[in-house]
Amino acid sequence: MVAYIYAAIVAAAMILISALISMAIKFEGGSNPKDPGMRKMWFWVFAIINPIVCYLVGMFLVAPSANNDQIAHDEFMSALSIGTGVGFVLYIIIGFVLSKVFKNGKLGNWF
Repeated sequence: MVAYIYAAIVAAAMILISALISMAIKFEGGSNPKDPGMRKMWFWVFAIINPIVCYLVGMFLVAPSANNDQIAHDEFMSALSIGTGVGFVLYIIIGFVLSKVFKNGKLGNWF
């Protein structure tokens, strides 16, 4: 259960960082602005970084020690693998919802 909550927290943190970066990118005028592509790129960069950070930090910092209890470690690692996938899907779903809610704003460029 801890691994799933941890994965959701990491996904929420990554979506927050992605939103902050998207908000920091200024609107460009003209007939061929590059800012929507930059916002979309940063969203997908963090979509790729999300499962990597989730798994590595969970494996090295959150997981129980294998020396003390091997069974608890193995159970946590299998839950962490599933939780990492769930966190990735959660990141995409939250990003899609935010993109549709703020379709006229800066976050609307994610999809």
